[in-house]
Amino acid sequence: MVYVSPGRKLQLKICNAARKYWRAMVVSMLVIHIITRSPGIHKKYETQQLKPSLQIKDVRGEEDEFKMARNQSFGFFDDITNAQWARLRYIAAKHVNHLFPDFPFTHNPHFEQRHRKYFKSYPAWWQTNYEPNFSCQFEVRVGGNGNGDGPKWVCDPHRIVRMAKARKAKDPTHPGCVIYSIGSNGDFSFEYGMMEILGNNTCEFHIFDMGDYESRMPEGLGRATYHQWGLKKQDPNALDTPAPGQRLYGLKDTIKLLGHENLDTIDIFKIDCDNCEWKTFKDWLDPDIPMLQQIQVELHGARPAAIDFFDGMEEEGYVRFHKEPNIQFNDGSCIEYALLKLDKNFFGNKNETLKLNLRR
Repeated sequence: MVYVSPGRKLQLKICNAARKYWRAMVVSMLVIHIITRSPGIHKKYETQQLKPSLQIKDVRGEEDEFKMARNQSFGFFDDITNAQWARLRYIAAKHVNHLFPDFPFTHNPHFEQRHRKYFKSYPAWWQTNYEPNFSCQFEVRVGGNGNGDGPKWVCDPHRIVRMAKARKAKDPTHPGCVIYSIGSNGDFSFEYGMMEILGNNTCEFHIFDMGDYESRMPEGLGRATYHQWGLKKQDPNALDTPAPGQRLYGLKDTIKLLGHENLDTIDIFKIDCDNCEWKTFKDWLDPDIPMLQQIQVELHGARPAAIDFFDGMEEEGYVRFHKEPNIQFNDGSCIEYALLKLDKNFFGNKNETLKLNLRR
């Protein structure tokens, strides 16, 4: 028997361990090499590595990770992943519109029996109903420097620029982007602010008011037309060609007068018309007019029609991404809302949406 010293034994153990280590390293490198050289396996490996922590399967089996948002927003959102969009759908499905769902007119002055203003007032009703159920990551308060009464919240206005360019590229005669602004009272800060954000030649602006404020329009506000008339409920029996020179027109007649019947979209529909919203809002949802992609509206009081207003909007796919009380020139009875049109499938089956596991 050959005598091996303790030191030599230790040295041999270290050498054997090193050989095993390097042998394992070589095998691992070969496996990684095979994976990275195989297109099919590489694609599967890459998908697993890049998959978001929020793992939600697209029931349609689509590989386009932005397809759900793009399809359900009519192309407005093109960079929100399917997983992120599913979370937005989940938030909307989980949202409750009323503090008292079984008695939604609680606190509304038209129905409430109590007398203290904390329990019977428009502000009390607005405080307990219809909070926003959607978020726009890059929303902007547009008009002036963004402060005070007058500016409006707009969802991700940079996306309007992209869509306008795409429309012009497809059809050079297309106006690109169209903005309707109903009720100006001589204040054009919102329109000017939108022009500054979107660019001077991106959008057509159509501004409506019964007052004679055209002379106040800023000289630098390009592609803007002032129309001295107001909005009324659309007459279903109106003539195919509206008669000119009237003080009030329905929305469909207005669209005809401006030659916009063939537009697919009115990008911004801003309206502050001192209660005319309650008489005209159903006309905004008419399937025979261009889609109103965003609606910025001031609601005055909370008429009994308020439930029909919000339920009708939601049924047509509108989400609320901002809510703001008017408290400088009002006691909070008037509320500014900003809404965005999505496909009705965004809401889909709420019970099925709520079954998704989004807690991770």
